[in-house]
Amino acid sequence: MLALGVGLGFFVAGCTPSEEEMHPRRRSVRADNLRRYLAKAHRFQALAQARSTPLVQGPLLPRNTLRDFLPRETDTRVSAQIAAQQQQLQALVRQAAARRAADETAALLSQYRQDAVQSALQAQTPQELATQLTEKNALYTQKISDFSHQKLQENWLLPNEKQSRFSQRRLKRAFLSLAEAVGREYGAECALHTEPFLQKTADDYLQVLSSAQNAQQLQDGLTRLGDEADRTFSALKAQYEDPLLALSPQQAASLRVRLIEAQQETENLFQKLYGKSAVLQTRDIFEKYKNQADAIVRVPARFSRMQAQLNRAGELYRQEMTQLQVRLNRNLERRAAQMRRLPLTAARN
Repeated sequence: MLALGVGLGFFVAGCTPSEEEMHPRRRSVRADNLRRYLAKAHRFQALAQARSTPLVQGPLLPRNTLRDFLPRETDTRVSAQIAAQQQQLQALVRQAAARRAADETAALLSQYRQDAVQSALQAQTPQELATQLTEKNALYTQKISDFSHQKLQENWLLPNEKQSRFSQRRLKRAFLSLAEAVGREYGAECALHTEPFLQKTADDYLQVLSSAQNAQQLQDGLTRLGDEADRTFSALKAQYEDPLLALSPQQAASLRVRLIEAQQETENLFQKLYGKSAVLQTRDIFEKYKNQADAIVRVPARFSRMQAQLNRAGELYRQEMTQLQVRLNRNLERRAAQMRRLPLTAARN
């Protein structure tokens, strides 16, 4: 009977519906609570993960942000020097050609006078003299006409070798002054790379002068050389320049706006993870950073020096913000330990 009773008891228990089956409302509430608990646990886990990562991993400004304020106008000083030397060379060639033409014309006139005097001495009658002078006049008029026509047919605007080398030497002296100006304006390294480029440009200048077959080829070749030189010079400056930088009040204000906008994004992260009181603590650190940045950009300096100073101020800001985040995490751990009445090490776990 006892065994039968126990067996019936197990049978009844196995066939009896569970409480959740008997009360579906309770099952729904319990499942909803479980889902809410899991969602809350996931949020806490995500927040904990976010707090364990430094929110500020670098300066608020990019490390080369001052490049945005460097002047980017096309520097045409190389082509300007080439054009200036070309004009001086053309004037030199014209003057030399004019002198040669004048000398040759004077020689013809001198020869004409000598022939006229000789004719006057040899003539026996006035009529014979008049005839001989008429012939001499026609002869030398034709010679002068032929000479003028010949000069017009010549490429008299093209320089000779001596004139070309003289012009190249003048261009090299001008380029030497330009290299010194580059050193003052863009730094020693930029000047160091500019000097061989200018030397090659001077050699190319002589090559154009020597190879041109007519005035149009000369003009086209020097124009092409100047354009290519300006592009190369701009590329060299972009790679090696370290110019003197002086930000205008408008540029300094633009930089300040960038800092403030970046700080606002950082404050949003701190408020999400630590609350509004933490945001107030970040502002003290930011104000110091912003004031340092303002002081740095107000003083004209080499680009590299000003950027390095700005980067150091940004790195100090990053360190202080990271230290603040460490303190905030510790405070949260202490409060959690106090609420749970657990040792601090247990709360961290």
